Amino acid sequence: MTKPPRIFRFVFACWNVFILRGFCLMVPLFVITGCASILNGKYQQVGIYKPKQSVILINGDTATENSLGRYTLYRDRIPKQITISKPGCKDEHIVVMQYKKSPLYVVSWIPFALIFFPPLLDNGPRAFNYDKAIDLDRNMVSLPIKDSLAKEIKLNNVSVKIEPENLKYRRFPTYKSFKKRSGRTRSYYDQDNEKVDIENTLFANLLNVVLKEKGYIDTTRKVFARNFRNNLSVNATITHYTSHNINNFLYWQYGGMTYSDLTIKWEVLDYYKKPVYTTTTNCTSGQFAYLNLDQYNEIIYRSIKDAMEYGLIEFMNNREVIKLLHDQSEEKIEAAFEEIALPTPSAYAVTIGDAIKASVTIKNKDGHGSGFFISNNGYIVTNYHVVSDTTGLRVILNDQSEHSVSLIRSSKIADLALLKTDSLGIPPLRLHPGKTIEIATDIYAVGTPSSEDLSQTISKGIISGIRNLDDGAKLIQTDASINAGNSGGAIVNKEATVLGVVSSKLYGIGIEGVAFGIPAYEIFDRLKLK
Repeated sequence: MTKPPRIFRFVFACWNVFILRGFCLMVPLFVITGCASILNGKYQQVGIYKPKQSVILINGDTATENSLGRYTLYRDRIPKQITISKPGCKDEHIVVMQYKKSPLYVVSWIPFALIFFPPLLDNGPRAFNYDKAIDLDRNMVSLPIKDSLAKEIKLNNVSVKIEPENLKYRRFPTYKSFKKRSGRTRSYYDQDNEKVDIENTLFANLLNVVLKEKGYIDTTRKVFARNFRNNLSVNATITHYTSHNINNFLYWQYGGMTYSDLTIKWEVLDYYKKPVYTTTTNCTSGQFAYLNLDQYNEIIYRSIKDAMEYGLIEFMNNREVIKLLHDQSEEKIEAAFEEIALPTPSAYAVTIGDAIKASVTIKNKDGHGSGFFISNNGYIVTNYHVVSDTTGLRVILNDQSEHSVSLIRSSKIADLALLKTDSLGIPPLRLHPGKTIEIATDIYAVGTPSSEDLSQTISKGIISGIRNLDDGAKLIQTDASINAGNSGGAIVNKEATVLGVVSSKLYGIGIEGVAFGIPAYEIFDRLKLK
């Protein structure tokens, strides 16, 4: 047989060398890595089903949907943070990871199973897939927008009080184990846990931002914006906490995800900080990805904040809370007051010295305020906020004698209260019946500022102005020295006639000599006296 030409033999030899070397190179490569790691694409097209009018963000960037309704996810083993954003609704957060072995893994296993062994390290970023479809089409929640008839409401304080057995953890070694056992793995608590007791947290400010966005917090900074008709406040206490931690493959390199369960006790307070309703919410945060352990604490903080926002939304959608936000029943209660006739005394206080004797200190278990006699049979006027808690209620006279006293009537709307003690024969103060008060009139404020041993202190000033409130009521403004404890005390003229009742003062850096009183005629109108 004739030999092939030399040139053909040379080509065949080169081809054989190329095939042999290629095979020698490919065998170790496939043994070490495998088909899945080599042949699987860098990207995977994933179907994400989302609510109408919502936008998908992946790792903070707006994701683009292709013509087939799919989104492109990079195969790099790094957790993907997906956020669903819809106008008027709270953002939702979930995390997806590659956890399914690519079908190409089987392809790489078959030829080596009989001859050698399966690929050793077919665990590269491309060897795993995401779920083909992710269903995020759900009812997104929102905090209702404040309507014109609803009261304002604000977080007063958010505290943390967690007993050791209520501080729990759940661990999943991989995302795959989480997908399979998320509802079956029990939480546990560490025997070395200590009670967590934090009185004030930053969460109150963070949640108030949410309330402000929905119109529940006044942003006009008006001095007289807050009152009983229009304002509620809330204290929240975190009582249970469970941290869920899901590791990614080689979590120290690729991170993982976490989410939080919280039990929160919500306490609604009226304008005077009196509890009026209590409820509890159990809330779960969205899922949050972390790329390394250095980010873990920050992500835990974000998940707790997210859970609290869900709790706030559930709380604000509570029927009883909605009723309280629209409750104006106090108007009807006070309108139904029957008149109380005051006896005409034989003599009234006529000098500033008499006014001091007719003034009293009123104390309870929480502190003290001021007041004054308006009749010779023991009726006393003060602010409602001074006696909103009647526990241990007592009255101290100018001679330092102490007497029992009872609450007869109160106007929460006007911040006035009528008390009754035994008839002590002290000449009472006369109430100015007119609604005209002259600005720049000299006045004296009588009360017990700061401490009980400063009882019946007197300070002088003028009527600085008459301020109109939104509900048609008025306040007297004065520059007389007013301090904590003066509340409920009398504002009198030089004839010892009561022009008003001390009610409040502005505090702050650079603010001095701005105090307010309720006009005396409001005592007649609001407490129904004659």
